[in-house]
Amino acid sequence: MIKEKAGIFSGAYHTRELVSYLASLSAADEGYASSVLEAMERAGVRGLSISAAEGRLLEALTRLSGAKKAVEIGSLYGYSAHWLARGLPVGARLYSLEKDPSCVSAAMEGLETSALSRTVTVMEGRASESLRTLSKLGPFDLCYMDADLENYPAYLRWAASNLRPGGLVLAGGVLFKGKLCYEGEDQEANVRARAMREFFHILYDSNRFVSASVVPTGEGLALGIKC
Repeated sequence: MIKEKAGIFSGAYHTRELVSYLASLSAADEGYASSVLEAMERAGVRGLSISAAEGRLLEALTRLSGAKKAVEIGSLYGYSAHWLARGLPVGARLYSLEKDPSCVSAAMEGLETSALSRTVTVMEGRASESLRTLSKLGPFDLCYMDADLENYPAYLRWAASNLRPGGLVLAGGVLFKGKLCYEGEDQEANVRARAMREFFHILYDSNRFVSASVVPTGEGLALGIKC
């Protein structure tokens, strides 16, 4: 008798023991960019950033992409920028966008402490304006977004227009905490859910991205390869 294979999002094998074992394999990475982690803890925003395991995934995908010129939308305190930069070759450049001045200062300080300020440029301001400026420097090899979900469709359209053929787009938080298909009385949730569904329609448009998928990380990581 052939048993049905567990679906990618079923979580059928996500036992506590398995999660603990896999976490132990990346335990050495938990202290990576410790100054940034400490700053986020003090500010009470650690829970808004990625985990070390997710950082490793970003690093691996960045290495595989061979990116030399990349964009990150949503710096927060620069923790994910550290992981992206770790996957970039010598001489590469990452432009990290952030609108909150306090986050910009914290990100720049953390990158300076880690000696990554020559690799990562933090741009302060609205992402839409910064992306307009960066369009002049394209095409780019990689674009990672982890920011305001309601603007993901606009960010993805920018990526589709400004990545080189074969370039990689990554987007965090795409499962919208399980409310991707939400239609209810919470108008803010409605706006974000509809935006994310629009995002996926763009991502799975074969005229824009030759390949697209979702990695079932905690909050979901979408990826697409530019046509």
